Amino acid sequence: MTIEQVSQNTQEIITTEQLEDLLKSGRPLNVKLGVDPTSPDLHLGHAVVLRKLKQFQDAGHQTYLVIGDFTAGIGDPAGVNKTRPVLTETEIRHNMDTYLAQAGKVIDLDKTHIVYNSEWLKTMNLSQFIGYAMQLPVTELIEREDFANRLGAHQPVGLHELLYPVVQAIDSVHLKADVEIGGVDQRLNLLLARELQKKLGMPPQTVILAKLLIGTDGTKKMSKSQGNYIGLEEPPSQMFGKLMRLPDDLINEYAESHAVTLDPQDQHPRSRKAAMARGIVTEYYGAVAAENAATAFDRTFRDREVSEQLVKSVVFNDDSVTLIQVVAQATGSSSSEARRLIEQKAIKLNSEIVEDPIQKVRLGDQKVLLQVGKHRFYELEYK
Repeated sequence: MTIEQVSQNTQEIITTEQLEDLLKSGRPLNVKLGVDPTSPDLHLGHAVVLRKLKQFQDAGHQTYLVIGDFTAGIGDPAGVNKTRPVLTETEIRHNMDTYLAQAGKVIDLDKTHIVYNSEWLKTMNLSQFIGYAMQLPVTELIEREDFANRLGAHQPVGLHELLYPVVQAIDSVHLKADVEIGGVDQRLNLLLARELQKKLGMPPQTVILAKLLIGTDGTKKMSKSQGNYIGLEEPPSQMFGKLMRLPDDLINEYAESHAVTLDPQDQHPRSRKAAMARGIVTEYYGAVAAENAATAFDRTFRDREVSEQLVKSVVFNDDSVTLIQVVAQATGSSSSEARRLIEQKAIKLNSEIVEDPIQKVRLGDQKVLLQVGKHRFYELEYK
């Protein structure tokens, strides 16, 4: 494994010289990636850092996937403009149940140490925690951009939010991490772990900051909360369709995120985007599924048909539900997001635009086709 390979799709390495020395040492490195189960879905943005972890895994290093079941209850303040809602233990456990299967689409779970940070954090007493916390200056925390912006706007910052980076840093101490991987929005958190290791007389971890993948809206980072994500468990046709709807200026970025090679002679955005989409869908579902998704997409939008492969079946327990309930359940969105889609006239039932959120949708023997926007189709069923 070379520093050039590690640098691919990486925004920053802290420090490159240290990582080069570690790689030349010949010993298996402890490489850590932490994910908090704050939602039930992993998406292509998560895949970027998971792929980086797999690079180390394939090179024979000790890779750790840290499921932050403890830290998820605090909430990562990085990149947010208000205090995150605190998740219940039930919500966290539900989200955890889906993470490993989804992560297994990218990394080899048999070669991965799966650990939960509650294993060491829940058993820590207060004096132990204070012993760690006293090693770190609070000035570095309150000066970070997201906290500074909120304080400047007279918005509250919870004490627990200041403690989040400290708790995450303890993970690196516990695992004796040589390398930690994260997105660039995790920079301060990962550097704080490096600082804590130094203060405790340990070799500081090298930090690898991966590029953030811009979401389907073309502006913000991919995020479940922003609704601009492409989930790792979305069906091939749905994944392909979302990739084809990306702005043209994201084609290269998405191709690079999954090491998809594009023909440099092909400068037509439509065919380049299709090649990128095929490559990404192939990684998760295989070449046959990717080709079928491409064919279904072409039939739908070139020939103005709705292919059955692009329709996702959604089952309801009641034969009469409100439109807002239909949209929320089919798309997996909140009621407020469903209402927004309805108000934007983005919802059709059997090809007719519907605008009343409390309109009753009758589900009986006949098929009801829900269309969300231009490219998402759902067949509604009552069972």
